[in-house]
Amino acid sequence: MKIIVFITLVFFFTINSFSQSITFDADFESGNIASVTTTDSVNYVVRTREDIGGRWFYFRISGVWGRFISVRVENSDVHRPLYSYNNRDFVRFTSQESPSMNLFMKTFEQDTVFVAYYIPYNISYIKEKLDEWALNPFCSYDTIGQTDQNFPIYCMKVTDTTVPDSEKYAVWIHARTHPGETPSSYHWEGIVETLLSGDSLIDYYLQRIKFYLIPTYNPEGVFFGRSRTNFSGVDLESNWSKPDDQTSTEVKLMKIRMAQLNSEKVFSIFLNLHSIASSSCTFYVHTAASTSNYFYRRQYQFTNLNTSDNPYFAKEDVNESSLKSIYPEGWLWNNYGDQVVALTYETPYDQYSNDEWVSNENLKFIGERTVYSIAEFLEISHPRRMLLDNNSAIISGIYHNSDAGLDFFGENYTSLSQNSSITYRKEDVPPGKYDIYGWWPASDSNSYNTRIILSYGGEEKVLEKNQKISGAQWNFLTEISFQETSEISVTLEGNNTGSVIGDAFRIVYSGLPTNLDTEESIIPATYQLFQNYPNPFNPETRIRFELSESTDVTLDIFNVSGEIITELFKGFLAPGVHEYVFNAEKSRLASGPYFYRLKVGDNYVVKAMLYLK
Repeated sequence: MKIIVFITLVFFFTINSFSQSITFDADFESGNIASVTTTDSVNYVVRTREDIGGRWFYFRISGVWGRFISVRVENSDVHRPLYSYNNRDFVRFTSQESPSMNLFMKTFEQDTVFVAYYIPYNISYIKEKLDEWALNPFCSYDTIGQTDQNFPIYCMKVTDTTVPDSEKYAVWIHARTHPGETPSSYHWEGIVETLLSGDSLIDYYLQRIKFYLIPTYNPEGVFFGRSRTNFSGVDLESNWSKPDDQTSTEVKLMKIRMAQLNSEKVFSIFLNLHSIASSSCTFYVHTAASTSNYFYRRQYQFTNLNTSDNPYFAKEDVNESSLKSIYPEGWLWNNYGDQVVALTYETPYDQYSNDEWVSNENLKFIGERTVYSIAEFLEISHPRRMLLDNNSAIISGIYHNSDAGLDFFGENYTSLSQNSSITYRKEDVPPGKYDIYGWWPASDSNSYNTRIILSYGGEEKVLEKNQKISGAQWNFLTEISFQETSEISVTLEGNNTGSVIGDAFRIVYSGLPTNLDTEESIIPATYQLFQNYPNPFNPETRIRFELSESTDVTLDIFNVSGEIITELFKGFLAPGVHEYVFNAEKSRLASGPYFYRLKVGDNYVVKAMLYLK
């Protein structure tokens, strides 16, 4: 068994003030402080230990209960840092407490406070989360090797192991190359939590994608509180084209694992998660001149999917750069060309371009959006999130397919002339409420009055949209609802107001049909029936209820016509929580809404659930 030795560098700075001393230190994982000075025991100047810059700081101040102090971090660039009394729950300083860059001032309410550039994400926490996630049957992890300081580099794999890997896309995502960029870790954690959420839609994606997830390949830098380098002062991000004798151990190990995985199935998507000292998210899209026109376009298609439905990331925030061999994306390009859509994804520390302040919650939301964007980019369609592309539509009349531009979905889009039409169809859609979205590349030559005809459940709805604007995003069109399994068709017709564009549509399940989504209950409040989980489900779901006293109960399942499907339980039960499993596959049910009912004496309560094959 290999023993990992952690080297801790201890920095203590004690300032005597009256009868009480104020102490600054960074004697913990990821801590960073170099010096502290004061002239009056109220105003303090802190410097961080620098590597390539001195941005990251994370230190503890003791002896401050009820004391007003002002601290300036001299060599950083922080806007409104964060503090915590328990080193776990961090709060951002208010604008009054942090009125300018690198400055915070406050009368603290406890004797000890921790202050950081952004919320820390250290090695112990990573290991704790890995062990927790590994309990999920879709998740496993190993190490790709040890760093020079004997730190393991962890690699998670998340996928449905019942489906052969050879049938899946491969996606690689790593974070925290630069140790101080902790927002990227919460973005990364949002991706992991989404993948392991147990949602039936996400589980469907895991049958088709294998995710390789690296929390950090710079554990030394994370542990020792570096800003941008490993323990030896190497910037791992720009170390990918060095000769072997100048290449860090971390990068060598990453290359070996990535080459091995690519020999099995070349990555479809590679994401390099970072954080940026700027008030916006961004991708660094590599120019066509440094790659190829095809690769350039595919990068933009992926970035457009990530900015769509995302209030924290505007299309205007995307940047471009020349692809260089010194970076991991350059190494992938040199070895695999345009097979791997490889991008750096940056999240900010303080504010987004919509002026909202960065938090772990919205970073994790961005992680969730990243997962959906990956599935949409790979054109994986599911009954709860259906994708209809022009390549599978029925087209009549004069039309032209084109792959010009950067803003369309999939392989190409269709331009219709007058007296032409394109129809998208999806058969056997289960009853429910659905949100309809359209995607098109905007152009001044497009129609300003495109008619979109929706047919579903014996009804028809006609919409008019201006396709000169709102390109490269999912545009919400309308909500529809129907009570029986139905076909959904979407038809566009050419007109004389410009080119009508048939590109893609998205149909997203949003709930039970309008007249089925209410709960009927005449049961006393002393009994409680919980919502089934998961819901929607396939093929099993769990139904739980709680009794406050011993009584006779009946739990049964019935369909929209009121016909009993099965009686899950009938008999006498003691007080407490009871759970039963319903398997729709054993009952040979079709997709659609069903109901479960708990009877207690003459009283009952009913809830709805949805089965999706």
